[in-house]
Amino acid sequence: MHGDFSNITFSPDRGYSTVFALQGRVGLDANRNEQTAILLHYLRTAMTDLVGPSAGPAGHLGFEISDIGTGGFSIGPGRYYVNGILVENPAKVTYAEQPYAYIDFDGDDKLPTGSYVVYLKVWERHVTEIEDPSLHEPALGLHHPDSASRAQVVWQVRALPLKRGQDALTRLAAETTPDRGTGILDVRTNRDDGTADAPCTAAPDASYTGENQLYRVEIRRGGTAADGATFVWSRDNGSVIHPISRIDGTKVKLTSPPRDRHMALEPGQWVEVVDDGVCLRRELGLPAGAAPLHRITDVDPETLTITLATVPAPLPSLDRHPYLRRWDHTDAESDGALPVTEGTWIPLEHGVEVHFHKAAERGPAHEYRTGDYWTFAARRTLGDVIWPYRDGSPPHGVEYHVAPLAVVARDKLTGLRTSFAVPLSPGT
Repeated sequence: MHGDFSNITFSPDRGYSTVFALQGRVGLDANRNEQTAILLHYLRTAMTDLVGPSAGPAGHLGFEISDIGTGGFSIGPGRYYVNGILVENPAKVTYAEQPYAYIDFDGDDKLPTGSYVVYLKVWERHVTEIEDPSLHEPALGLHHPDSASRAQVVWQVRALPLKRGQDALTRLAAETTPDRGTGILDVRTNRDDGTADAPCTAAPDASYTGENQLYRVEIRRGGTAADGATFVWSRDNGSVIHPISRIDGTKVKLTSPPRDRHMALEPGQWVEVVDDGVCLRRELGLPAGAAPLHRITDVDPETLTITLATVPAPLPSLDRHPYLRRWDHTDAESDGALPVTEGTWIPLEHGVEVHFHKAAERGPAHEYRTGDYWTFAARRTLGDVIWPYRDGSPPHGVEYHVAPLAVVARDKLTGLRTSFAVPLSPGT
């Protein structure tokens, strides 16, 4: 979630059941968000315990695969639960028309010609009023301020080819396990005298001398470190985004000015061009790399025009809600990202350093997946980062969930969905 949060505090290992608000205290977004996360964890765990890893109600069993043909198949309406997450398809759609997939038959989306297993892939993405303008309250002003964002359950129906005699569930498990990369990250602070800019606020021996931030480290190009995996980082959880109205060569026209100086774009910064299609296709979690970033060379605040050093891809449609996302590193490779170097501490800023662990001797190399991320808070009063993982941490997300739907062989379909019956109340 790329939201503008002060911190992300939920951890199922702690066993918390309620967040108590105390009288007269400051209200924190992290507390409210943790209460929601606690409830969702409880509900989804209970649902998984009751109906298993994937199932749907018998009376409204969704995602039926039908109408097999050369152009694809149809996906039926209804509900399905994948690892306790409710997934809904409101109306029957074809493979090409599914709402979150942006199917490209000229690319990797062309269905296999032989046998294949059809499966449902589910995850959550962060949605702001830029992606969904209906979230904005006009009474607060035409563009600002925003007040909240959303988590959206998104789904895609995908297909994997099967070899002769290959078990569909085995094939699916091999392709989708684990749901995120196997890289391990550590974080620390190291005294950086060049950034001690306010000794009256920060402790004299502080290692971290920046502001209160929620940092994000995100994999940009997947694969192993030897394969050239890369990453980017943000001091604002990647939440600084600016909606786009037009791209003309290297000129990018924004729709509104930045809300404050912290949101401003400046020459030398790296940005990426994102829209709904880019976001949802990249977050398939494949090891393929994301599109190159672009360095800003000039900013014209009067015309809201940003000049980039390289030409971004043209916008398919404004209906896809395009925007620029700012990342905060400066030194970078030609594509705008930083190389994943294992076994050494990599400085970010203000004394913050990150460390990608080396794989165990004779063990498999760590695999990084595009979209994998880690978040951690840094606090000026502590002069340190908040990192509770003594031995490092695997990626905090994105967490993907899959469920088998059907096997297609020679245009014949075998269903793999599971249903459950809602128990009747006594006396009915």
